[in-house]
Amino acid sequence: MHIDHFKEHFQTITDQRQGAKVTYCLFEVLFGSLCAVIVGAKGWFDIREYIL
Repeated sequence: MHIDHFKEHFQTITDQRQGAKVTYCLFEVLFGSLCAVIVGAKGWFDIREYIL
C-alpha cells in the first residue's frame, strides 16, 4: 500500500493542537505511532524511541 492511501484516511482527522506548540504534523505523529505499535511498542516511551 502506498503512503498516499494512508494520508487520505488521516485527512479526516482535525488537528486540535495549538499551532505555536506543534513541532510535527499530525500525520507524522499518527503514522509513526501506528508503525511503532505494529512492531511491538507497548506505550508512549516505546513509540517515542521508535520514531526518534
